[in-house]
Amino acid sequence: MTVTSLGSAAEEIRSRCNIVDVVSPLVSIKRAGSNYKGCCPFHKEKTPSFVVSEKKQIFTCFGCGKSGDVITFIREYYNLSFPDAVRRLAAQYGIEIDDAYDRQTKKKEVYYDVNKSAARFFFDAFTKQANPGYDYMKGRGIQPETVKKFGIGYADEGWQTLSDYLKSQGKQEEILVELGLSSKSSKDGRLYDKFRGRVMFPIINTMGKVIGFGGRTIIGDAAKYLNSQESYVFEKKRNLYGLNLSKEEIQSAGYAILVEGYMDVIGLYQGGVRNVCAALGTALTPEQAALLKRYTKKAVLCLDSDAAGIKAAIRGCDVLRDAGLDVRVMHVDDGKDPDEYIKKHGADEFRALLEKTAQTDVDFKIGLIRRKYDPEDLTQALQFLRACADVLRKLSPVEADLYIPKVAKIGGISEGALRREIETPSKNVPASPPPRRNAEEDAQTRESSPVPEPDESLVMLERMLIKLCMQRGDLWPEMKGYEEAFVTAQGYRISEVLGELYRENTDFDPKAVRERLEDEALVYFDRIQEEVLTGDEDEAFRDCVDKLDRRRAEKRIRQIIDILEMAEGEDESVVTGLMRELADLQKYIKQGERKKE
Repeated sequence: MTVTSLGSAAEEIRSRCNIVDVVSPLVSIKRAGSNYKGCCPFHKEKTPSFVVSEKKQIFTCFGCGKSGDVITFIREYYNLSFPDAVRRLAAQYGIEIDDAYDRQTKKKEVYYDVNKSAARFFFDAFTKQANPGYDYMKGRGIQPETVKKFGIGYADEGWQTLSDYLKSQGKQEEILVELGLSSKSSKDGRLYDKFRGRVMFPIINTMGKVIGFGGRTIIGDAAKYLNSQESYVFEKKRNLYGLNLSKEEIQSAGYAILVEGYMDVIGLYQGGVRNVCAALGTALTPEQAALLKRYTKKAVLCLDSDAAGIKAAIRGCDVLRDAGLDVRVMHVDDGKDPDEYIKKHGADEFRALLEKTAQTDVDFKIGLIRRKYDPEDLTQALQFLRACADVLRKLSPVEADLYIPKVAKIGGISEGALRREIETPSKNVPASPPPRRNAEEDAQTRESSPVPEPDESLVMLERMLIKLCMQRGDLWPEMKGYEEAFVTAQGYRISEVLGELYRENTDFDPKAVRERLEDEALVYFDRIQEEVLTGDEDEAFRDCVDKLDRRRAEKRIRQIIDILEMAEGEDESVVTGLMRELADLQKYIKQGERKKE
């Protein structure tokens, strides 16, 4: 059967598949009355609290609170986006999808195939004949099994070696250039290889696709490391090196170790510390932090102790904290790189060092400030306290309360004075900026909660909100937390672009938005700009938000009613909590109806 859109496929899946048939091969469940019950796959438990209702076609866990339909289960179980979960189930049930997303996916597969061929070519060059790349990695202590695990390869010093090979395999020249594997000579138009005389590290996304390469020179090139250029399938800011291999290890360990480069990831992984990944030659980005948060709530930054490493750690702390991660910072002893340390001391010593030296991001920053200023000197003590206040100002009230006594004691002032400085900063101290919007996290949430076939009222609401945010950039931050407002594929894409372009105190530039949109989303955007009239912007925005709040409450009411029907024999306190939440939501709905009257 062929359906025309992702939403149609989702509805077809919900109508055709039995959630028990999907869950039972993955989770051990047994019939319990009219439902099925087992231990939850999403958190550790000894007493089963995971319930599947065949009648209602939903699951819920009374331990961790996860709940949803069959698509939600597959998405959560395999850490997939909504589209990928739908596609996985569609393939299982013989449903073909013909839509814009599918066409984009097919186009990406062509690019992935070219990168895969290049990766295989580099790997064969590394492993099947003597070469300087092999000698270099052997000298660094990298074992053959590690080479295979990471797909490490070698680009020889020839100018057309890879280009000629890929062309002989029928790969299109323009794709080779776009992917940054080849460049075109301005003199005769011939292709030449971008990577020459380098050890090659394939960059693989969490779906196992080769999206780009990093190459380390072994012939003394001025650029020590060279990464693939940005392309249709590769954005550095949205990927982390090694995460394809370490994501399960990160989930199991409960935290991720973020290091600086390819060799640090490879060295730690080979040494037995496998919950590790790295940014791709750039400062850590909000998009990378959001990606990491799919797999853990805690991150440990393990960076160099030099000035550049400290600066990167400070920025990394802020980016990870803004994404909602618990952040720690550690530095390897003796100024060694992590891979050098683990080779010398082993995995157990590395973990012991982490346990002993890892600081919270706040302690790390306060420690840096303390080394910069001498609290015994009156002038420097003032600077120390103001700098610390700037750090504490960004914390939640509870968290700040834990650090205020400590900082006040170091600075020799009362806690009350420090609190006043935090609440009302001195005029010569710049106020802390508001937290940065995390576009990637919003995009992931939008993917995970789309409305498959939105009715006209939801589409009108989406269009109105897009137009309002284009007219008033200051409204965009208020959309955080209302990701379900974007109900069409084109609306999702426009919201992603707005998240990427948002800057405080600046309105959106329609031209900049248009430049980033693909054909269908661009047509939709232009129609909104031309057709939608808003009137009073503040009033219109409040009305839109009220409608979203009401829809959210109504949806949660339906969900709670379904869950309560499955709650026979469950913890009484859990049931009581659900009943209270239901009563509060019903009261909220009634109050809204009275206001309309």
